[in-house]
Amino acid sequence: MRVKSLIFITAILLLFLSCNNKNKTDLFIPQDIVIAHRGSTYWTPEETESAYRWARNIGADYLEVDIQRTKDGVLLALHDHDLTRTTNIENIYPLRVENYSSDFTYEEILKLDAGSWFNVANPDKARIGFTPSKNAIYAVDHPAISFLASGEIYIHPQYSSSAYIGGLQYISTLEDVIRIAEGYCIARDALGNRLYNKITTNGEVEYQFFYIKDPQDKGHRPGIYIETKEPELFSGIERDLFHCLDRLSWNILTKKESSSERFINKKVNLGNTSAKVILQTFSLKSLKILQEEFKGKIPTTLLLWLGDDNMLVNDSITYWDNLKKAHQYGAHIIGPSIAGRPNNYADLLNAKNYRWIRNSGFVIHPYTFDTKAQTAEYGTLCEGMFTNRADATLNYYNSIGKRHLIITASASKELDYLNY
Repeated sequence: MRVKSLIFITAILLLFLSCNNKNKTDLFIPQDIVIAHRGSTYWTPEETESAYRWARNIGADYLEVDIQRTKDGVLLALHDHDLTRTTNIENIYPLRVENYSSDFTYEEILKLDAGSWFNVANPDKARIGFTPSKNAIYAVDHPAISFLASGEIYIHPQYSSSAYIGGLQYISTLEDVIRIAEGYCIARDALGNRLYNKITTNGEVEYQFFYIKDPQDKGHRPGIYIETKEPELFSGIERDLFHCLDRLSWNILTKKESSSERFINKKVNLGNTSAKVILQTFSLKSLKILQEEFKGKIPTTLLLWLGDDNMLVNDSITYWDNLKKAHQYGAHIIGPSIAGRPNNYADLLNAKNYRWIRNSGFVIHPYTFDTKAQTAEYGTLCEGMFTNRADATLNYYNSIGKRHLIITASASKELDYLNY
C-alpha cells in the first residue's frame, strides 16, 4: 500500500507542477552559465576583491555572492555566520571572535584582513597580492569616483587625477562586487586604505565608497548571483537588497534593461541584460519574501541541502515537498548539491532527482563543481554550474562547443595579469 500511495502522490505532484509551473516562461535565464562561486574559493581568498576581479576577467557569466549585513546596515559579501575562518579577527577583536557580522559596524569590519589567511591555508597558491604588503599597492592614473543615486559621478577632491589600488583584501560589500562587475576596483590611498566618506543624517549612517577604473579590466560584464545567507539573522534583508540594487541601478524592476545580448564582441554582457541579477536562498521563508519584494520578475533559485529544516532526509516525499514549495513560492531554478571530492556533499542530483526537477519545469543550477570528474558526471544534467574553478568550467563548455567565447582560461596567468 505504501508503494502505491507513493506512486499516486508522485503522479499527482507531477501533474500539478507540470501544469502549473509557469514561473520561468517570461524570464530570460541564460543557458550553460559559469557561476563563479564566491569568486573562487580555490584560487583566491573567497569573496574578496581579488576573487571577483579574477572571476570577472576569466570570463565567468555570474559572480556569486552571499549577503549579510553590518550593524549599521551595509550589505556584505560573506559566507560564514562568523568571521573566524576567513579573517584575522582573533588578532583585532579577540573578545568578539564568535560575534556575527551584525554585531560590527562597517568601519570595524574594515580593520579586518580577509586575504592573508588564504596564503597560510594554501601555501602552494599563496600570492603577495592577497596580503596588505606595500609591494602590492600601486598608483593608477584614473580619478577615484563614487556613483551618486542621481546617476551622476562624484570625483574625490584629493584623488581627482590618480589613486591607488591593491593591498589589503577587505570583506567585500555588495556594492564592491557590483562595481567590479562593471569594470572598476576599490580606490585607495598611498597606504592602501580604501577611500570612503561616512555620512550621518538624522542618526542614519550611509557610506560613500570610491572606485577607480580597473586598468586590468578586460571588458567582461558579468551578472551577480546573490544568496540571502542566514536570512533569519538579518530581518528585512530582502527589502534591503531590493533598495540596494535600486540605488546601484541593478534592479530591473526600477531600471529596465533593453539588451538581450549575452555576448558582445566576444565579451560577457549579462550584466547589461534583464538577467543581470539572479537570486538564491536555502530558506523557504526568504524565498517567499524575495518573491513578494521582486514580484517574480527576477530569476530565483531554491537551493537544496540535505540536513537543513527543509530536507532532514532525502526521500521521495521530502524531495517532492521541496519542489512543490519551490513552485508555490515562485522559484524558477533548483540548486541541488552534488557529490564528489573535496566537499563530499550529498548527491541531490541523481538520475531520479534529475527527472523530478525536469518534469517539474525548473532550470537546474547544481553546486559546487571542483573537479573534472564532477563535470563529467553532472555537466549534462544542468543549465549552469556553481564552480570554485571558473577557469576549468569555462574550458569544459569550450570543449563541448557550448561557449560563445573561444578561449583557454588560465587561472594563474590571470592572477599574474591582475598583479596578485
